[in-house]
Amino acid sequence: MSILIRDAVEGDVEGIARVHVQGWRESYRDFLSPEALAGLSVEERTRMWQKAFAQPDPRARLLVAEAAGGEIVGFAGGGPIRRENADRLGAESEIFAIYLLDRVKRQGLGRRLMRGVLDHLGRQGCRSAGLWVLKENHPARRFYEALGGTPGAEQSFDLRGQPVVEVAYRFELTQP
Repeated sequence: MSILIRDAVEGDVEGIARVHVQGWRESYRDFLSPEALAGLSVEERTRMWQKAFAQPDPRARLLVAEAAGGEIVGFAGGGPIRRENADRLGAESEIFAIYLLDRVKRQGLGRRLMRGVLDHLGRQGCRSAGLWVLKENHPARRFYEALGGTPGAEQSFDLRGQPVVEVAYRFELTQP
């Protein structure tokens, strides 16, 4: 299956929202309750992504993985660190999200998406990027570590009615 990695455009919003919801359901089914996952809404995520496109940050980058026929099967985005993460994440920029559908995982797409966003952040002058991952999500943690991420701080909070713990991962970025 040939999959193109490209910059997202506004016309991708619905596909990104669908992957966002399905990606949560597939990736977190072993960590979150069925009730929490059932409460996810493609319509809600569509509105969220429409807002992001309405007020784009030129320093951010959102990439999609597009299968033949135009189907969005994954995405990753990152940019300047959000205010709520500035103190705890310990990085200058952050990966906001990365999701792939299960059927396209383990084909190098996640690595290509992450590399595209991390390289962009490095070109923006950032020396580091961070992200949060569920502590129990060992496959994702192994993926981030294979890309050079190092674990750091932890935080606990309520996620859709369920207590969870996240671990921060930090990536050192190279400058062009």
